[in-house]
Amino acid sequence: MPKRSSSRQGQAELLCRLLRLFYDKGWVTGTGGGICAATDSRTVLMAPTGVHKEEVMPSDLFIVDRTSGAVVRPPKNRSLTVSECNPIFCLVMNQRKANSVMHSHALSSVLAGDRAGGRDHLMIEGLEMLKGIRGVSNQSKHTVPVIHNTPRERELLDQIRLVLENPLFSDSFCILVRNHGAYIWGADLWEAKRHAEIYHFLFEAVVARSQ
Repeated sequence: MPKRSSSRQGQAELLCRLLRLFYDKGWVTGTGGGICAATDSRTVLMAPTGVHKEEVMPSDLFIVDRTSGAVVRPPKNRSLTVSECNPIFCLVMNQRKANSVMHSHALSSVLAGDRAGGRDHLMIEGLEMLKGIRGVSNQSKHTVPVIHNTPRERELLDQIRLVLENPLFSDSFCILVRNHGAYIWGADLWEAKRHAEIYHFLFEAVVARSQ
């Protein structure tokens, strides 16, 4: 296992490595998707928007205030813009005590959202890989919230806030957005990575089983 650096530079390098990994998996292709990670109790490293995520370098990352979402330090390349997910990432981190959130545009997440039909959630059960989600067992009936898409990312905030306040979804580390993708989080970058891998496996399994 690679050394887990807690320094800001180490976090920045790991964040960029994960973006390349997620690109290879088809989760952040076509400049879509994003990721962030807390560097301390006040600030967050966040990827830029509208760029090819597999090309993002540590020097391209924004430092953002965790509470307000305000940019504390932009990258030297002033043509870059902070992630469209900024307010959503900050909301999830503050409401769920998460320290890393990723946004996926994976096809499997879109198709899994379809399986919810008209319901506000997707129920996943009967899969060993459920154990990869913190606090969940392979005997669990795991409820993943599903919300409606909007024209702009920040317009999802009201729906996401309601989900995060709903006790029904207290053990979920994921929100599915219909026709869009998913937000997945964890206590740190490594747990966010694990949860992303587990949820995407579960999405693929749900879709495959329904065919």
